Amino acid sequence: MKNMDHLSVFVMMTCLNGYFDDPALDSLAESLMKAGKGGAVAVWASSGKTEPAEQTMMNRRLYSALFEGGNSQALGEATRAAKASIIDIDIRRTWLLFGDPTMKLR
Repeated sequence: MKNMDHLSVFVMMTCLNGYFDDPALDSLAESLMKAGKGGAVAVWASSGKTEPAEQTMMNRRLYSALFEGGNSQALGEATRAAKASIIDIDIRRTWLLFGDPTMKLR
């Protein structure tokens, strides 16, 4: 990836893209964060396997928090609100924000 001047925020809406339990291997989220000439400034990803129905609801809530109303929330507040909108404890435990939680999107 060669997007050094315009780093991206990746929202990975599938399981295991943030799975970081193996110290010998980087997850996709970690690889994007470590990319030398670009990659990601932040990644929202799952570190485990969960059911898709509530993941969809949670990610819709995340997009609403980030893009609706003109006053976008910081990434950490948006991900906290997204997690709070669902009841599945496994999803709440396994979805992670890699990056600075105080960052806002422009």
